Amino acid sequence: MKRKLIAFVILATSSCGYAATKDVTMNLVDSDGKERNIGKITIQKTPYGLLFTPDLHSLPAGIHGFHVHENASCAPALKDGKTVAALSAGGHFDPEKTGKHLGP
Repeated sequence: MKRKLIAFVILATSSCGYAATKDVTMNLVDSDGKERNIGKITIQKTPYGLLFTPDLHSLPAGIHGFHVHENASCAPALKDGKTVAALSAGGHFDPEKTGKHLGP
């Protein structure tokens, strides 16, 4: 069974300082690197930080979380000589270099 993952297009988050709101197209990326649109997330600058509002479809029922990646590319890349879907997205966005993978 093909492993699926949601890969974020991060380019929009880097431009949030210049715009009050930004819509980011969301794609589901399968293990072959094929993308399928599943909606959008609106990112809005507020006095308290960024607000992420999802408008998504075609996800399995249940609770979902998310994280933001370092790069704006969901292209496949090589790791240990093997092609990995969406690897170009890089690691989790961690501008303060905390090394932590935590939730709110």
